[in-house]
Amino acid sequence: MAEGNWTRVTEFILMSFSSLPTEIQSLLFLTFLIIYLVTLTGNSLIILVTLADPMLHSPMYFFLRNLSCLEIGFNLVIVPTMLGTLLAQDTTISFLGCVTQMYFFFFFGVAECFLLATMAYDRYVAICNPLHYPVIMNQRTRAKLAVASWFPGFPVATVQTTWLFSFPFCGTKVNHFFCDSPPVLKLVCADTALFEIYAIVGTILVVMTPCLLILCSYTRIAVTILKIPSAKGKHKAFSTCSSHLLVVSLFYVSLSLTYFRPKSNNSPESKKLLSLSYTVVTPMLNPIIYSLRNNENDINDPNRKMMGGNWTIVSEFVLVSFSALSSELQVLLFFLFLTIYLVTLTGNVLIILVTTTDSALKSPMYFFLRNLSFLEIGFNLVIVPKMLGTLIIQDTTISFLGCATQMYFFFFFGAAECCLLATMAYDRYVAICDPLRYPLIMDHKACAQLAAASWFSGFPVATVQTTWIFSFPFCGPNRVNHFFCDSPPVIALVCADTSLFELEALTATVLFILFPFLLILGSYIRILSTIFKMPSTEGKHKAFSTCSSHLLVVSLFYSTAILTYFRPKSSTSPEGKKLLSLSYTVVTPMLNPIIYSLRNSDVKAALKRVIHRTLGPQKL
Repeated sequence: MAEGNWTRVTEFILMSFSSLPTEIQSLLFLTFLIIYLVTLTGNSLIILVTLADPMLHSPMYFFLRNLSCLEIGFNLVIVPTMLGTLLAQDTTISFLGCVTQMYFFFFFGVAECFLLATMAYDRYVAICNPLHYPVIMNQRTRAKLAVASWFPGFPVATVQTTWLFSFPFCGTKVNHFFCDSPPVLKLVCADTALFEIYAIVGTILVVMTPCLLILCSYTRIAVTILKIPSAKGKHKAFSTCSSHLLVVSLFYVSLSLTYFRPKSNNSPESKKLLSLSYTVVTPMLNPIIYSLRNNENDINDPNRKMMGGNWTIVSEFVLVSFSALSSELQVLLFFLFLTIYLVTLTGNVLIILVTTTDSALKSPMYFFLRNLSFLEIGFNLVIVPKMLGTLIIQDTTISFLGCATQMYFFFFFGAAECCLLATMAYDRYVAICDPLRYPLIMDHKACAQLAAASWFSGFPVATVQTTWIFSFPFCGPNRVNHFFCDSPPVIALVCADTSLFELEALTATVLFILFPFLLILGSYIRILSTIFKMPSTEGKHKAFSTCSSHLLVVSLFYSTAILTYFRPKSSTSPEGKKLLSLSYTVVTPMLNPIIYSLRNSDVKAALKRVIHRTLGPQKL
């Protein structure tokens, strides 16, 4: 016990939405999860498109790319923890976790305020001084402005967070869904008057100063637009800044209502709702607003002209797929792959349904199996529908953006599956090698964190790989010799030096295929060592049966992935690679639920119970 009546706090409790019924919390979890995925995808696509398309290399899109990076960071700081409180009912956050969350919340929030002001200045120069715009907003200037926008977040976040967490705390319940300053400050048992004055002054400076700069810029812009003689000219000038104006309005209105309302009118619940608007909703809306309200973001514009140099803007690709085969054989393949596709979706949906509804399948193993089924469904939805289209209606074209999107989600689901299989191996290792501590080690919090880490690993891989590939120039030939947009056949169409990218791609492939594979190998060596030490044959059989399904799934996935990406180029023909790719993109996702159903007595029993409840005993 320290001096006085306070104790050293080691963790906080986020009240989040705990006052709501469990059913409403489950609904909120699904809603926020969808918003979260849309936000990450939308902003990643904005980054990808503005990097890949030479038509979008102007200062405005450079700053938009920075804004998307900020929105992704803002979302990653807040939403995963909030989803954890809703799904796993894990409302605790460590002292250091709370400090880190608040630090990056301040950092990204302040940086966004200044970046929005920088974007307003860019629009002011473009509209009010168009002849000098290329000179004023050159590469050096835009880089300086971007750095100047990001930098203020560091001193503000450092001072605010360090000062606040240097106070002693008398309580641990934070009445919010994240560690924001006001609800954390209420737990302090010391005089905070000086800090509150500083916080008000700091908030006014970092929120209102950029707001006034934006207001001044748009006042000058409005005056200039009103002086333009033609209605068409006015409309064109206004359209270049309407998206930014809408984004600024959304951000500042919700921020001002949250932090500048009188305390008497600001209940904790209303503040949570207002906070949701700028922490969750606005980051999702920004890429949608810029996509819908900006014609230059249309990558499929057929009117794009020949660019400088001897290469053209590729607006679409042609998937060669299985076009070398006869029509009769393609129709046969269509029905075969359609059957596999439907079996895959049905089997994985059944696994999700059974492991969710049956109380006997609530262990961590089945929680991870449910996540694997979600991944397999996503993996299939990314690849198979387009492949079926190329076989039955001979529609072999795919837009530039469609190809980029397909590759992005292929990388995302592929990397996530590698990490999830390693997580499942670790789960089996703890269950067999340390069974007494298994419930403590693999509790709800640990399972949720491991699953989130597995899913999250896909985002940086997909973003870096896809953005880098589609930022290269393409030489005109647009025939992708594959049935989907995989990296090697697309990179073959690039007319630039790709040696650095190929080195990065090889490194990333080794990290995200071999590293999880080595973790799995290490886990199973320990598992086998433990099993062989068991005295009874029955004990050995029971222990091995709990991990045999996973071992078979891992063997199928990794053997085909390694044969596809680690064979020498000279021994890998395009047709051979297509066959190998079919095994892990089409066949393996179908086999996984079958393996887990046939080789797992618990799943078989649960399926029988579900059928029994659905059809009734008289129909069995």
